[in-house]
Amino acid sequence: MASHRYNYYNALTQMADFSFQAAKYLDDVINSFDHATLQDRIDEMHLIENAADDKRHEIMQTLAKEFLPPIDLGDIVELASRLDDIVDCIEEILQQLYIYNVETLLSECKVFSKLIYNCCESVLSIAKEFSHFRKSATIQECIITTNSLESEGDKLYLDIMRSLFTSDMNVKDLFIWAHIIPYFEDCCDDCEHVAEVFQSVIMKNT
Repeated sequence: MASHRYNYYNALTQMADFSFQAAKYLDDVINSFDHATLQDRIDEMHLIENAADDKRHEIMQTLAKEFLPPIDLGDIVELASRLDDIVDCIEEILQQLYIYNVETLLSECKVFSKLIYNCCESVLSIAKEFSHFRKSATIQECIITTNSLESEGDKLYLDIMRSLFTSDMNVKDLFIWAHIIPYFEDCCDDCEHVAEVFQSVIMKNT
């Protein structure tokens, strides 16, 4: 019986789905924030991060034995690593909230977590279309959407940071939020980086 070839497109879609799961979980934590349960929520988020790591390792191990991958080996490695970066960055937000013992969130955190959710949803849409990118009628639109959402993240970041430093917030809280808010923006940046890699691979193979 002939062996079935490893499906790298499906594996990358699974990794994109882990980032979406992490974003969805982050949005839930932020919208129902409870300082007392944060450590438990971090443990649950870590399960998603571990699953993403396991899938990335599976991809790497398979590539090490691969004779002819469907696209350039280096591109698969970069896509898997970039998708894993998104999950790591989302997890880092919860870890920072825990490290700095945050008890009350800025209202803008809800806006930013929803934006991260939308970014990851858009990345997942790109990944789902990637296996037939030459014929896809929507993949370019998804890439553009991801880039636009990242631009929204840039503006939101500037607005929040400006409001922090023009407020009468106490120095301790100012320090904490000035350190944490960039992690939210980083998640949007990571999504854009993934979209850019997808775009580059498409251009090289079209």
